[in-house]
Amino acid sequence: MKDWKTLYEVKGPKCLLELTATELKALMNEGADTVILSFGAIENHGSHLPLGADWFQANMLIRCVHEQLAAMGHKSVPGFPVPFGVQTNQFEREGANLFGNVPISERTFIDMTEDLCLSLHKQGFERFVLCLNHSENHAALHVAAKDLAVRFGLKCVVCDWVPPMNDFWPKVCKNAEHQGHGGEDEASCVLAAVPNLVHLEGCEPYYEEDDGKPVKMGGLHYYGGAVGIYVPVKEDKSPGYIGNPADATVEVGEKCYEAYAQWIAQVADKYLYNN
Repeated sequence: MKDWKTLYEVKGPKCLLELTATELKALMNEGADTVILSFGAIENHGSHLPLGADWFQANMLIRCVHEQLAAMGHKSVPGFPVPFGVQTNQFEREGANLFGNVPISERTFIDMTEDLCLSLHKQGFERFVLCLNHSENHAALHVAAKDLAVRFGLKCVVCDWVPPMNDFWPKVCKNAEHQGHGGEDEASCVLAAVPNLVHLEGCEPYYEEDDGKPVKMGGLHYYGGAVGIYVPVKEDKSPGYIGNPADATVEVGEKCYEAYAQWIAQVADKYLYNN
């Protein structure tokens, strides 16, 4: 082990996995009854990002949300990032770029989420901020949260920060719009989290061709919006990403985390603390 190198560092307030049981109990005795979880996936993000890109981003996001809630006067515990997610959207990425993906089924995801939240509830947590770091988890996470609320009376909010950020990315990114999987904004976030695991050298821009069939809100199949597409209609010819990740910077990543966390904290403040 003496010759091992440091792959990445973790900074920020401690999350639940880094606390001792004594430290966790002390925080909860001080009124921290809110826990923040974020759900990612193990999947191919091209040659420039690690397979755990979603997990590393989630690990940063829960800490940023905790800090934003603290600024609002709410005590919380950054829970933990969950690395397991459902299959990536077949509409976008059916084909060779599924190599490296380790998905679980929707049913397993729902059961896992409910079991985790119920276990945390037994420890005394009453409020649950459930964030997305893998868009395809959207539907299953909503099912789990609704079930936890209806059957067990837990207070849950599911926070998908992607749609609300479509007017934010043009303000901070070099490219004018959200590029999608593994593009500038996501690569920037991973770069800000684990710079030693990001390799932007040689990344060429890649954009899908427009099929010439515009449909109002038809591009929201990722986000649980107006359209859901569950058919493998094409083979993915992308290099594992959409956009130009070579434009990624740590500065943009840090601004993204701040904006995502602010929005999530506002949602929690509105719905978890006023009901």
